[in-house]
Amino acid sequence: MITRTVRWWLPLAAIAVVLAATPVGAVIDGVPDGARHPYVGAVDGRPAGGPVRFGSGVLISPTVLLTAGHGTAHFDAAGLTRARVTFDEVVTDSSTWYEGTVHTNPAFDPSAQGQRGDFGDLGVIVFDEPIPGVTPASLPPQRYLEQLSDRARFEIPGYGISGYVGGSDGGGKRSRDVTSGGTRTVADEVFASLSPGWLRLRAAGAAEICTGDSGSPSILSGTNLVTGITAVQWSLAGGECESGPWEQRVDTPGARAFLSQYVELP
Repeated sequence: MITRTVRWWLPLAAIAVVLAATPVGAVIDGVPDGARHPYVGAVDGRPAGGPVRFGSGVLISPTVLLTAGHGTAHFDAAGLTRARVTFDEVVTDSSTWYEGTVHTNPAFDPSAQGQRGDFGDLGVIVFDEPIPGVTPASLPPQRYLEQLSDRARFEIPGYGISGYVGGSDGGGKRSRDVTSGGTRTVADEVFASLSPGWLRLRAAGAAEICTGDSGSPSILSGTNLVTGITAVQWSLAGGECESGPWEQRVDTPGARAFLSQYVELP
């Protein structure tokens, strides 16, 4: 099961009176990703004291993982400059970890969360050595998304919460199972809308984005092209894990200004 949310720590502020946003976790009711997206990794959030064990990110060069700025900001707040990442399909005690230095986009503005503008929710982890055996994903040219058809399809692979406890599964109120993340799962998504800072998607099936999916990439189906980074998910009912992720665009001038410090851009 896959459940994902744009953030992997705390819920986002409401986007509108009837539109609630929440940080992303794992994909619920997604499918195991297997080897489809080997460049997507799990960020160990435990040292920073997050509400789930793992966040998500995507390798965009042999030495750079791109993730959500609200995730790397938690490392900053905890006084941590280093983080570790694994690219194993399932995180276990024997997983291989790679360590790197955390950098949060200086333009990231948490006070702007819930707004439709570009608030720069991006961060990177720069590894000490190139990651062996993993071919990085690709970044798009500037304003690439404005050329896409609204029939485009996307995939969101991440390590976030993958199930619920309680409710129909075990009585009582249904809630997120915060122990259920750690397996890379994928949700199929379709285009919903585009704004200056955001690509909004909606699930093509029953999958939900949830806590721990923050930092996961939206990949243009049939390619390895990163179109956005999962940062917010919305729910008309105010749910914790929902099917409408907001992807922080990576093809904007602001995103490219940050990323150009760490990778060569197309």
